[in-house]
Amino acid sequence: MKRKMMIVVLLFAATTLGAAEFNLPKGKWWENEQVIQRIGLTDKQQNAIGELVRQHTRTMIDLNAELKKAEFELGDLVDRDEFEPAAIRKAFGLFQTARRNLEHERFEMLLSVRGELTSEQWRSLLEIRRHLERMRENRRPGEGAPGGPRSPQDGQRRQPVDGEFG
Repeated sequence: MKRKMMIVVLLFAATTLGAAEFNLPKGKWWENEQVIQRIGLTDKQQNAIGELVRQHTRTMIDLNAELKKAEFELGDLVDRDEFEPAAIRKAFGLFQTARRNLEHERFEMLLSVRGELTSEQWRSLLEIRRHLERMRENRRPGEGAPGGPRSPQDGQRRQPVDGEFG
């Protein structure tokens, strides 16, 4: 039964992957000097984006708590000895609503931020995000940041440490 529940949750998680192209870089990118210079972000834009993110984040924290609670309730019903499909369906509906509300708020935040940027700034920002994702994907598990203590130098392959497979 737990396996079925996990499959359902993973299917719903996969539905948000289609929106991955609309993601922003992680963290407070509007305060990062390199990003500011690269996309030409003004002080006014920085302040507006910071305030928008703060407002939406407060709401998303509450919505995320509701989602976690709905997820817990659903899992609890599925794991009980007495199987009650109607109660599980109801809990699943509440879970879907909580997830949709959180995704809606996140989307509204992205739209608000997008509204503060020119189309050229937006394209540049998405290119930065794609570049950062490619860098993360190319990094092997366990390696630090490029140039870090466990990172290969000058294109050399990192030698396995005791207990690792090459």
